[in-house]
Amino acid sequence: MTLTGGLVLAGLWAMPVALSGQARGFGGGGTSTSRVASPAVVASWMSHENYVDGKATTLLVLWRGTPGWFTKGGGGGSSGGGGSAGGAGGSSGYQYVSEGGLTFTLEFDYDKKVVKILNQEISLTETNVVLVDFVDSTNGPAIVGYRWVDPVPPAQSSPVDPVVAVVKRTPELFEYLRCDLSLPDPVMNAMMPIICGLMRP
Repeated sequence: MTLTGGLVLAGLWAMPVALSGQARGFGGGGTSTSRVASPAVVASWMSHENYVDGKATTLLVLWRGTPGWFTKGGGGGSSGGGGSAGGAGGSSGYQYVSEGGLTFTLEFDYDKKVVKILNQEISLTETNVVLVDFVDSTNGPAIVGYRWVDPVPPAQSSPVDPVVAVVKRTPELFEYLRCDLSLPDPVMNAMMPIICGLMRP
């Protein structure tokens, strides 16, 4: 990664929330983002607000692979969308996470409150954090854990970066980041203590 790339990465983390995708369906609207969270992890975040009852659904996915896996295959990012499904009042959405030449798809059914990741359907009423490992392995990625972390209080939800807020309050998630690892790129490696420091419990 070049110095310019490193500065862009630093800029993303300086922003309260980097909104990379927006989705608005018949039943609600939402935002999605993804960013490098550690030497081995990219974090993707989704938030969806139901227009009927005002309730928000959130999901944090930590995509872990070998150190620096996200630097391969060009740039990365997140995009999302949504629409009606199953007739009037139905609501669905999707999020694409592209990093390191790899693309992962999350399919949401907000009426059923489920998300499909790696062909597994997960309840969003019981889970709002998913741990995925081995993303760049020969055998492919695998879901290795599920968590429920109490959402940030509404009064704090706007000014606080949601990825930071969840990880900072959950020591086991911080351990999952493997901030002790290093990267071959000196510029990016020098930035990792800053990025990891934001989320350290």
